[in-house]
Order: sequence, then structure tokens, then C-alpha cells
Amino acid sequence: MEHRYRQLMRKVRLYLLTEVRKKSWTSKFLSARIFDHVYWSWNRQSVATGAGWGAAAAIAPLPMQSLWGVFACLWRKGNIPVAILMAWLSPPGFTFFAIPGQWWLGWFLFSSVGLPTSGANWQMLKTGVQQWSWAPFDGLSIGMVSLEFLTGWIVSSVVLGFLCYGLVQLAWGAGHFLRSRSKAGGE
Repeated sequence: MEHRYRQLMRKVRLYLLTEVRKKSWTSKFLSARIFDHVYWSWNRQSVATGAGWGAAAAIAPLPMQSLWGVFACLWRKGNIPVAILMAWLSPPGFTFFAIPGQWWLGWFLFSSVGLPTSGANWQMLKTGVQQWSWAPFDGLSIGMVSLEFLTGWIVSSVVLGFLCYGLVQLAWGAGHFLRSRSKAGGE
């Protein structure tokens, strides 16, 4: 599998180095940097880093989540294909459920610490969605609702990123342990 992976990466690299470099200075800069072998290597640390950043980008309510995963991998030397695949894990309708969940997490964190909250609750959200109206939210501080949402988004992204990073590290270590045991048992 690793041989086919390397062949595919050679073809992609050749295409991007010949075609994309002709376009602009940004593509020249990115193509020169993005094809450093560190970002495409298949080792424990880079794969775990790519999985963590890709998962964190997957639940972010931002456009082009894959691009954010790639930028994070360029910053922290993660595996770019793994980050892109992890960013694709969020289904298209997921954001519809994630945004209220992330707002609720921020509201819960604010209320549990004792910080002032916006006063919004699930009943307001349910009524607003059922009526397709902003009327139930009249009198709320939009800035505070946004701050609650931002806090929930950051916390959920960080937790999911660390969880995926740890799971990949654990799975890689377990695979290595099992392979070494099977080699030792066969001798």
C-alpha cells in the first residue's frame, strides 16, 4: 500500500510542480513548501498530527475545512493527505447540528464557571427553528451568544483534535506491539 501511495504522490507532485507553478507567486511558494517530504511522510507523529488537525477542522463551521487542515499541517508538520481525509469526515448536514451543540457547550461552560450568559435556552432555539423566525431571540445579546458559540467551537475542536491525535498514536502503538509480538512468536 505504501508503494502505491508513493506513486500517487509522485504523480500529484509532478503535476503541481509543472502546471501550478506557472500561475502565480503564491502557487510557486505553496508548491515549493507543500511538497517537502515531511508533510507527506507516513510515520506515527506526522499521521497523528494530521489526524488531529483534520478532525479539529472537520467540526469547524468554516468554509473550506480541508484548506484549514492543510494550513495547520504546514504549521505543525502533519501529514497533509490524512488531514484532508479527516476534514472530509463531517457530512454536509453536520453543521446544522453542530452549531447549536457548540453554542450549548459554550453556554454550559459559561454557566458552570459562573460567568454571565446570554440568557438563551433550548426552548428559544426550538421555537425559532419551528417558526423560522428571529422573534424568540429578541432582547438577547448577540455578542454574548457569539462568544458562547465561539467558546464551544474552540473547546469542541480542541477536544476532538486531541482525541483523534491520541487514538492514532494508540492505534499505531498497538499495531507496532502486535507486529513485534507476532514476529517474536514465529521465531
